[in-house]
Amino acid sequence: MDRKIPNEVLRKERNIKLIKFGAVILVFVVVIAIIISLLRESINLRNIQLSTVDTGTIEVSVSASGKVAPAFEEIINTPIESRIVEVYKKAGDSVDVGTPLLRLDLQSIETDYRKMLDELQMRQYRIEQQRIKNNSTISNTEMQLKVNDMQIDKMQVEVRNEKYLDSIGAGTTDKVREVELSYNVAKLEQEQSRKKFENDKQVADSELRVQELELEIFRKTLAETKRILEDAQIRSPRKAILTYINSQVGARVAQGTQVAILSDLSHFRIDGEIADSYGDRISTGNKVV
Repeated sequence: MDRKIPNEVLRKERNIKLIKFGAVILVFVVVIAIIISLLRESINLRNIQLSTVDTGTIEVSVSASGKVAPAFEEIINTPIESRIVEVYKKAGDSVDVGTPLLRLDLQSIETDYRKMLDELQMRQYRIEQQRIKNNSTISNTEMQLKVNDMQIDKMQVEVRNEKYLDSIGAGTTDKVREVELSYNVAKLEQEQSRKKFENDKQVADSELRVQELELEIFRKTLAETKRILEDAQIRSPRKAILTYINSQVGARVAQGTQVAILSDLSHFRIDGEIADSYGDRISTGNKVV
């Protein structure tokens, strides 16, 4: 006959099962941990170097090339084709505003300038002569028109007289028609003369304005020639250091040829070059060595 198992025995068996199950789980966890530790990279503590870190700016050096140049330079070119006659200064001299640097042969352009001055005076005389001529012609024509008006008034009186004589039987109808015809013809001729006078006056005014416009254009050309002549007298436009000058006396120089360079040596700039790959790192205000 079966007997009931005591509770103490059942408790012991249950505890044994729990211990076995826990041991299996513990072994599994330990195995997993060992595997993970073997797969993960690690360093030996002896290979680690420890030191104190200070805060500061990290600087990166970038190689570049360049040259120091004056902050301001002005190049002086000859405004005409000529030759160098004299040189007054040498490179390295300090010059002020208006200081002569060199002299060009200006005989040809000075001769042309004097001819242009004479031509200017002649053009002015021609315009004045044309103005006087126009005024005289207009005055004479106006006087002739007034005389014609007086003659027409006289003819009008004659027409009235002939009509009166014809009305009292002392004249003839043919005579009246003849006088009226002469009067009408004179009126038409006077009207034609007035229109011609207005047209001639407008033409004369237009011709005079054209001459005045040509004179103004010539004055501008003369002023430009004068400016070129003044520029050809090579002088310093500012206070600076003469860093270059063409000192070959007798040498011919073409128009636009560089003959001198003025520089401000109190301020400088850097003309530098750097690789394109570093271009985005360059900005205004960066400190450079």
